[in-house]
Amino acid sequence: MGIGNNPILSDLSVEMQDFDIVKVNDYHKSFWKNSEGGSVDNRPLIHGGMVIFGSMNHNLYALDIRTGKEVWKFRTEDRIGLSSPILYKDSVIIGSYDFNVYSVDAKTGKMIWKFPTRGELASSGGISEGVYYFTGRDQNLYAIDCENGSLVWKFKTFESNVSVPTFHKEFVLFGSSDRNLYCLNKKTGKLVWKYETEEEIVNVTPFVVYNDIVFFGTLGNYLHAVDVNNGTRIFRFPTGIYGITRGQILLRGMLIQPTNDGFLYAFTPEGKIVWKFQKREALGAVATDGERIYVGCEDYNLYSINSDGKELWKFPARAPIWQPSTIFKGVVYFGSYDCNFYAIDAMNGTLIWKFRCPGDISVYPSIKGHFEARMRIEEKEIEEFMETRYDLNLFKENGEEGKFYKSRVTYQISTQYRQKGKYQTDSDD
Repeated sequence: MGIGNNPILSDLSVEMQDFDIVKVNDYHKSFWKNSEGGSVDNRPLIHGGMVIFGSMNHNLYALDIRTGKEVWKFRTEDRIGLSSPILYKDSVIIGSYDFNVYSVDAKTGKMIWKFPTRGELASSGGISEGVYYFTGRDQNLYAIDCENGSLVWKFKTFESNVSVPTFHKEFVLFGSSDRNLYCLNKKTGKLVWKYETEEEIVNVTPFVVYNDIVFFGTLGNYLHAVDVNNGTRIFRFPTGIYGITRGQILLRGMLIQPTNDGFLYAFTPEGKIVWKFQKREALGAVATDGERIYVGCEDYNLYSINSDGKELWKFPARAPIWQPSTIFKGVVYFGSYDCNFYAIDAMNGTLIWKFRCPGDISVYPSIKGHFEARMRIEEKEIEEFMETRYDLNLFKENGEEGKFYKSRVTYQISTQYRQKGKYQTDSDD
């Protein structure tokens, strides 16, 4: 948010460091308000010469990996959002906003079983030793049998959950909107420990666990490092102003972490920055082929970056790209909110084929609308008439350093989609 050209603030001696970006309402209460449409918001699965992914138009698609032609599709009763398809033997397991987890025959697209819950499912699950673990809006982490969909156990939290489970040793770890990171015993579902954070935890990809340390971000703008054996903090690193909702990858001994304020950080496991890559909009989840990094962005582009943080190429879509790509035999496969699924060359970013999912572009809630800019001005630097003249909505607050005026200045630009594929830029007021 620029100040220098703002006629209201130009008379005030205010520096950028006098502004704090503060989260003012819970993200999980609006997270589920994606509209229907043809947008693609999950990570594709490669299996049997097919690429498989879900769409907000309720369908799970299987396409020929060489041509992009449809092989089969399976329809659920509501949107398939952040739940990515996962392979178990010759079946595909995926969750839907219709409250159900489905197991589908990977060859034919026919349903094998379904497991009902009491809330929308907008988070990918994970499989360990024949058990599928997943979270949902009904405040539970579930463990179900991959063979028949029967319940093994469930664990209840205090708020809804958008968290991909992470497995390490005998543990399953996940975050919650109740501001806790949980570590459970995989077999029994019993709590081993929980780590309380300052804000909601949303992770649409698994956490990295390295040398018995789990790394994860929060909407409180920190990257945390916690001992996976006992839940004690190793370090906490401030990373930005709009939080972290996507997990990391590990590449050449570096943690690669995207943030919602447009930074891609490369950290050492000790929390020191090696390099950072920046764009003007929020970055999506990251993927790697072991050499390059691939990351989507709210600016509509997919970027290829080398291990030193230098941009190699970018591929333009027509809407944001949030979920990680899948790289297979030199081809990058990914979906976008523009209702297209793409296959592009990993070396140069040229298009090989694309598949159009029927439906309009889906609306999603802007994360920036949950934050507010607050200005701190020392009382001695402001006269009473300024409050009336500039209508800054000022209020006094007692702080550690004395009395201050604060002004609630709502973040002005958010990005949302309208139906019919029209892009909207408006105020969050």
